Amino acid sequence: MGDLAIVGGKLISAGRQLQSDLVVSQQKILRIGRLGKKARSACSRVIDAKGCLVIPGAIDPHVHLQLTIGPGLTTNDDFDSGTRAAAAGGVTSLIDYTTPAAGQNPLSAFKARRRLADRQVNIDYSLHNVLIGWRPNWVEKIKELVKLGAPSVKLFMIYKERGWQADDGRMLAVMESCKNLGVTVCVHAENDDLIEKYTKRARQKPKSAAQLAAARPALVEEEAAERAIELAKVCGARLHLVHLSTAAAAAAVGRARRAGHAISGETCPQYLLLDKRKLSGKDGHLWGCCPVLRGKKDRLGLLVALQRGWLQAIGTDHCTFNRRQKDSWGKDFEKIPYGLPGVETSLALTFTLGPGKKKLSLAQWVKLHSEGPARLFGLYPQKGVLRKGSDADIVVWDPHQHRKIDFKDLQTDCDWNPYQAMTVRGIARHVLLRGTEIAREGKYIDSGQAGCFIRRKT
Repeated sequence: MGDLAIVGGKLISAGRQLQSDLVVSQQKILRIGRLGKKARSACSRVIDAKGCLVIPGAIDPHVHLQLTIGPGLTTNDDFDSGTRAAAAGGVTSLIDYTTPAAGQNPLSAFKARRRLADRQVNIDYSLHNVLIGWRPNWVEKIKELVKLGAPSVKLFMIYKERGWQADDGRMLAVMESCKNLGVTVCVHAENDDLIEKYTKRARQKPKSAAQLAAARPALVEEEAAERAIELAKVCGARLHLVHLSTAAAAAAVGRARRAGHAISGETCPQYLLLDKRKLSGKDGHLWGCCPVLRGKKDRLGLLVALQRGWLQAIGTDHCTFNRRQKDSWGKDFEKIPYGLPGVETSLALTFTLGPGKKKLSLAQWVKLHSEGPARLFGLYPQKGVLRKGSDADIVVWDPHQHRKIDFKDLQTDCDWNPYQAMTVRGIARHVLLRGTEIAREGKYIDSGQAGCFIRRKT
C-alpha cells in the first residue's frame, strides 16, 4: 500500500531499462515491480505512464540564481522563479553557489546564502562554496561546511580585476587542504593572462558581440584546464572542471580519468547546440556567455566526450539576464552581462540531440542528468536513481511530444530565450519531488511542497 503508483512506463535508471511499475510512500520509493489490480487500487493515486519514460528527477549541478555581479545588476531569476522553471523542465534538485564578498570567510557566506534561498526554493537544493581569497584558518571553516553537508568549493582562474582569481599557488594550497577533508574542488578554467592578450587584439576588430569570441579562443580554456588537472594530480585532490566548452579540455579530463585520477567534468546544452556565429547576428550580445560559444568542431567533440564517458554530468550554468539588462552592454563586449537561461529547457534539448537523434542512448542521457551529478557531489543514492529507499524524485517523460520553444510559454521570468523557435522533442508530463507532484505538462504546480536544503556527503 502506498501514496502513489506510477504504472505502465519504461523505467530508466542506473544503466537499466525495464517495463515496470513503481510505488511511492512517505516521500520515498517503496517498491519497483509489476503491480496487480488489487495493489494498484490500494494506492491513493495512480499515474498512467504508458508510452512514457520514468526517470529520476534531474539534478542540475551548476546554476546561478539571484546572483549580483555589479551595482544594480542581479540575475533575472531569483530562487523562487528559477526553481519553478527548473521543476517545469524536470529538474528536482540543483546546486547553486555562495556569493562571498572579498575576504568573507566561506562559512559566513554559506549561512547568508542559505538564509536567502531557504525561504524561496520550490525544489531541493545545495550549495558549492565559492572562495574569494584564501587564508590558512579557513580550513576550519571548510571542516564545518563538510559537517553541514556542503563538501565542495569553487575557484576561478580568471576575474583578476574583480579580485576573484586564484593563481596557481593559491589553487594548489586549496587543493592540498581540501584533499585531506574529502572536499571536491570545482574550477572555472580559463587563462586570465591569455584573455588579456587576446582582448587587446579583439579591440582592433569592428565593434560587435563577436569580439567576445575573439577575446576567448579555445586555447584560453584548454591551457587552463590542463594546468588545473596537473595541479590536482600532483596533490591527489578531487577536481571537477565546470562548464567545459572545448573538445580538447573534455579529452584532457578523459585522459586523467583513464590514468586513475579523481578528476571529472561537465558541459552545458549551449556548448552542444549553439554556435558562436550567434554572436555575429542581430542582438548577438544576448548570446554572450562565459566561456563563449564555440564552433562545430568543439560541439561534435563534446558530444563524443559524453558518448565515451569522459564527462560525467550536464549542468546548465543557468544565469539569466533579461533584454534590458543584456542591452546595457553599450556596444562594449567586455560589459556584456555573461549568462544564458537553461535550467528549464535542458532535458528537452539534450533528449532531442541525444536519444532523439541517436547520438546518446537513453541510459546515457539519464545518467548525465541524474546519477552522474548525484555521484559526483555526494547525493547518491538519496537522489539520482530509482531504487527502493531513494527519494521519490521522479519524472514521467513523454518522448512523443514535439513543441517549439517560446519564452512566453516558459516559467522563467526571462523575456527571451537562446533557443527561441527551436523544435524539441519530449516534455516532463509529471514531475514529482519526494512523491508530491510539482509540475505537469511543462507547467509548475504550487502543491504546497517546498524545497529544502539537502546535505551532501564527501
